[in-house]
Amino acid sequence: MYDITDNDSFTKMSQWVKELRQQVGPELPIIIVGNKCDMENRRVVQLKKAEEYAKELGLDHFNASAKTGHNVEEVFK
Repeated sequence: MYDITDNDSFTKMSQWVKELRQQVGPELPIIIVGNKCDMENRRVVQLKKAEEYAKELGLDHFNASAKTGHNVEEVFK
């Protein structure tokens, strides 16, 4: 999960994905989640960039908001 209003969180999330893959292997299910979609007007991590990153790794990407609950249930399905 990364904060769509904080580019540093996206960079760190990318590092976590790499580390998980190295430690556990490619069979670990991973989903990329851009949190705080309720703050779209403050977005700094472009949706296209995040979706392309997920696609490159063969992962799903969701936008969600822990504050409003948007897409939270869908992420866990």
